[in-house]
Amino acid sequence: MNSRGTPSSNRDSERRGSSPSSRSLRRRDALRLAGSGAVAGLAGCLGGDDAASDDFPEGVQFDADWPTYAHDDANTAFLREGRAVSDPVVEYEAAFGMPTWEPAAIGSVAYTASDPIHVVDAAAGEEVEVVPGDGWTTPAVLDGSLYSSGVTHHGPRRMGVYHAETGRDFRSLELPAAPTTAPAFSNDRETMFLGLRDERVCAVDLDSGEVKWTRGLYGAVQRPLAVNRFVFVVTEGQRLYCLGADGSGYWQAPLETAEPQPLVVGDERVYVAGWDRIAALEMRNGSVVWEDDEGVHKRLAFDGERLYASKGDLVALDAATGEERWSYSPSEGTSAASIADDTVYVGTGEGRLVALKQGGTDVLGDRERWSTELGSYVGHSVACTDRRVFCPVVRDDGLMSLTVVADASVAGTAATAGGEAA
Repeated sequence: MNSRGTPSSNRDSERRGSSPSSRSLRRRDALRLAGSGAVAGLAGCLGGDDAASDDFPEGVQFDADWPTYAHDDANTAFLREGRAVSDPVVEYEAAFGMPTWEPAAIGSVAYTASDPIHVVDAAAGEEVEVVPGDGWTTPAVLDGSLYSSGVTHHGPRRMGVYHAETGRDFRSLELPAAPTTAPAFSNDRETMFLGLRDERVCAVDLDSGEVKWTRGLYGAVQRPLAVNRFVFVVTEGQRLYCLGADGSGYWQAPLETAEPQPLVVGDERVYVAGWDRIAALEMRNGSVVWEDDEGVHKRLAFDGERLYASKGDLVALDAATGEERWSYSPSEGTSAASIADDTVYVGTGEGRLVALKQGGTDVLGDRERWSTELGSYVGHSVACTDRRVFCPVVRDDGLMSLTVVADASVAGTAATAGGEAA
């Protein structure tokens, strides 16, 4: 685990119409920009050099549901404001096919990562509506609105916004180019940030729908963005960018790994993962805090103290040091982790959904709280709401679909975040 210094920084905002040459990465530019005031300005916002043992991103707004990929705009995959399932029962099994990709979920309602998006109420046991979606992209839900990056009848450069409860089309946002990601939202929930098909990111005012800025980057933006005061972007050009909420550039760093996963943002650190690397970087300048050369091919989960990585086995790493705290090793490997309260959920290659104890260093025999058989495979990752788990599965008959596991105390009821029947 070694530090390799501070990456290049860049305050020159590449606005609309940036040429390809202005986005090219040149060593002399990186060296010149490393000495600019951008890094110092960001460091002033984030404090000193002491590593935080609990790095949870307190500035991010967290919901009592699972409104987007990995739960929130920092991609923690941690539902703090909700209770875990203790007495699991299968509440709902969908009849339709869909990719084995993590849905969004509000209460008992799921929004699938598929085209079309299926809006299904698990408690009622019915499909509410279907709306245009983008396969393998989890939609986002905010304040009763469903945001989809799928192509609508309004055209490819517009984002459809639907009533989350009914699926009715009620708004269309014009963008500079077709979107490639679901939106991520600013801490104050006034701005959304999107990746675009022409190697740009953009910011859109949620009230007016006006584009506030765009910025050209090196490489396509395909992975979900991460936001905590700043906007963090991974590109297919193998770069990580730290941008201000106004589009200004603070620093950039090489990912140094293939097949990067979505970033996780803490309060002081940014966590990078890919095929052959997991690393924690200083948020203020991108320097390496620690790194591990055994990478992942599924997203991370993060509870502030531990970083959960699926390496075949599920490994809980100390977020401050990268040291292993515990591991869980089923015979057929695990999905990415998702956390609710003090419980870590994983799917397995044997088709089980497993609930694990979050803390401690217990051996395998004491780690499991419960497990339940759902098919032949569970994953790539699951979504959680209060006492419910929404699981993409491959069933025994080969159908890829959605199964919802609920606590027996709420199954068949439209439970609120507090667990009371609506």
